[in-house]
Amino acid sequence: MAAHRRPARAPQSGQSLLIALGLLLAGGAMLMAMFSTGQVAIAKQRLVGAADAAAWSVGLWRARVLNYHAYSNRAIVANEVAIAQAVTLLAWAQYFESLTRNATAFATLLPAAEPVLVGAAEAARLAREAAEAAARIEVAARGAEAIGYGAILRESQEILQLSTQGFGASMVAAEVARANDRSYFAWVLPDASRGWQRFTHRTDSPEALQRVADLVRESLDPFTAGPRSEDIRTPVPSPCLNLMRLRKRGATTWSEDLSRWEAVDTMSFHLRTLRGPRCRETEAVPLGWGAVEAGTPLRAIVGTEGEIGINPAANALAAASMVSLPGYGGFGPVRELDLDGVASQRFPTARLAVIARQPGEAVATAMNRGLASGRMLPPDRFAGDGAPHLWALSAAEVYFRRPVDAPTRIEYASLFNPYWQVRLAAPSAADQAAAYGYVR
Repeated sequence: MAAHRRPARAPQSGQSLLIALGLLLAGGAMLMAMFSTGQVAIAKQRLVGAADAAAWSVGLWRARVLNYHAYSNRAIVANEVAIAQAVTLLAWAQYFESLTRNATAFATLLPAAEPVLVGAAEAARLAREAAEAAARIEVAARGAEAIGYGAILRESQEILQLSTQGFGASMVAAEVARANDRSYFAWVLPDASRGWQRFTHRTDSPEALQRVADLVRESLDPFTAGPRSEDIRTPVPSPCLNLMRLRKRGATTWSEDLSRWEAVDTMSFHLRTLRGPRCRETEAVPLGWGAVEAGTPLRAIVGTEGEIGINPAANALAAASMVSLPGYGGFGPVRELDLDGVASQRFPTARLAVIARQPGEAVATAMNRGLASGRMLPPDRFAGDGAPHLWALSAAEVYFRRPVDAPTRIEYASLFNPYWQVRLAAPSAADQAAAYGYVR
């Protein structure tokens, strides 16, 4: 019986190996694509974060400059109050010196009181000399036209305001972006509406200056603001059967053009006498007087507040001995909100937009497939090195709000309270249009 023979196997041709290699290559390509896509997404997110940080930082710098304006405005008001106080205290010291000096004339009538009156007159003289020396230094240091404390504060406002404009703001944005990645670059988009430039202005109009001047007057202490008036009945009878009076009058005034402070203090003895069928009160004896001016020297009493004209003889003596303090250059403009240039006068806001860029790799295809996030812009098709750049756009808003822990009340925006803050905002259509001008 013939043996059964097994059929020979056909030779293997390797088709499975080719399929496996193909699948392996396809899987590797997919992994590379997924890796590249992830890298692009991470790069985009980092750039968006850097753009947000740059916009927020520029907004924070502008908010801090506005808060500096508020602090410096308050300091300017306090500086003016200090000048008024120096003028007032010197006038009162001069008045008290003349009053005690004249009181010594009655020492012959009261011998026991003579040492006391002489000592008081000497102490008043020393106090007046000290007050005058201090006032001359203080008024010049605070009120000098170009180098006084007030002038320096006003100029510092303008310097810091310039730092918030286009170049300075863009430098802040660029530094913040580079702090995130040295390859990043960012700048502030130009504002065609000039919203930030019109947000504040210097109060150079007479009406605006008077508003700030009224704030200075309201900030004066009661003694300086006056009137420093008092009527004292004496036991001396008058021909009209009324007791004669000591009438004290004093006031501190600021000229209409805000170039001169004046303080006057007087006291006179008044007597009621018969003039025809009526009793009339007239100034009989001036007892004390003092007058001081800072600013435009007039050597005359021009103020009328506080009924200072009731002691004309004492006023004449005060004007004759008036102390003129040199160095006061008058009140100058400060920086305030320009309420005519903002949309909301009660709660105005100031916007800004920042564009950030990073030199990229070949990511144009990935982004064109819809991988770009909402604030990413198309790649720069004109990159000098042939590789598209990544772009991101962000915006921020400066606004006024009282601190959370402050007492609850409505307070409108101003440059006299440092409550300016910053928050991120959605880029507007105008911001996007301006950004596309750089990308394309």
